[in-house]
Amino acid sequence: MTSHLYTVPDSPTVPTPVSFERIGQAIESMGTKLEMIEEGQVGVADFSGFPFLFTFTSGGKFLSIRIVWRSELKMSVPAMSSMFTASDQWNRERYFPTIYALVQEGFIQVVADFICGVEGGLSDTQLVDNISAGVAAGMDAMNFMQSVAETVKMRMPGAAGGAGEPGED
Repeated sequence: MTSHLYTVPDSPTVPTPVSFERIGQAIESMGTKLEMIEEGQVGVADFSGFPFLFTFTSGGKFLSIRIVWRSELKMSVPAMSSMFTASDQWNRERYFPTIYALVQEGFIQVVADFICGVEGGLSDTQLVDNISAGVAAGMDAMNFMQSVAETVKMRMPGAAGGAGEPGED
């Protein structure tokens, strides 16, 4: 056994505490790299052009695998209502990930959050499986919300950041 703050068995099938070091190793086995944004707090990894944030929540009991997408939709009541309704529909029909629509710097932003319990530790295989599930579910959620945003943009002139306001010539 290797000596750490806790004893880590040499067997990859035994659940052990999840750390950013282990998350990084799991992500590397998936063909990409974890970069620490804030040491010991937040890491980011790119999967197929989607940046995913990795953080521990609730005193280390849970791992959050989060994707954030800033749409080109300007904040408006109709656009936000449509995006909120779509995220609510997703959350009612699917357990994972949870989707939120919010406003950031005048534009609608979408967040998809996949949470997995890590308090009891995970084996290497379980860690990779949970990260894979979080990434796949996050991509599905963002693809869904991006298609909704495209529909909203087509229906609402001026909703996109580069387009003029309704009535402008």
